[in-house]
Formats: sequence, structure tokens, C-alpha cells
Amino acid sequence: MIILNGNKFAESDSEFVDSLFESGGTCSGYAKRNKKSVTIMNMRKEKVGLINAHGVLGSATKQPDGKWWYSYADIPEVGKYASYMQQVEECKAALSQTNIGAA
Repeated sequence: MIILNGNKFAESDSEFVDSLFESGGTCSGYAKRNKKSVTIMNMRKEKVGLINAHGVLGSATKQPDGKWWYSYADIPEVGKYASYMQQVEECKAALSQTNIGAA
């Protein structure tokens, strides 16, 4: 489970279902750890953001031609951070279990 700005993102369907019955709230969406990044998805498993290899959280928008546009913007499922430092620390924690974060 990944927590960003107090919102939980499950890494499996079972984690998502378990969050329904745990204190602390239901998951806001899903997260998938990749080799060099973490993909943030909404409840319908549609990509809405990404934490890149440098620990930057960005919004992801699919363009009409099928390509992805990434920008440094707030993601509704994550919300606006109170401080940039909190965002950086949480993104580093999310990357720490990927291959790039360990290097």
C-alpha cells in the first residue's frame, strides 16, 4: 500500500477490498510499482499520475493520439499537498521499494 497526502493507493485488489473494513478510510485508487517509477491510478484502474525515477509526482493525461502527456500538476485522487517537502518525502518512500529506489 502506498500513502500519498493521506490517501491510500492499493497495490492489489485484495488490498483495496481490505481497506473497506479497516480504520483509516478506503483507498482512493491503485498504485503499480514499475522498474523505475510508480503509476498512480483511480478506482477504475485508469492512469492519472506517475512518480518518476527522480521522485517527481506528476499528472498523466491521455491525448487523442493515444500518447501520454505528463505535467507537474495536482492529481485529484491525491489532492494538493500542504508543503512541497511532504510531497518529496512521500514520493521517495513510494520509490524506495522499486529497483531504482534501492540503487
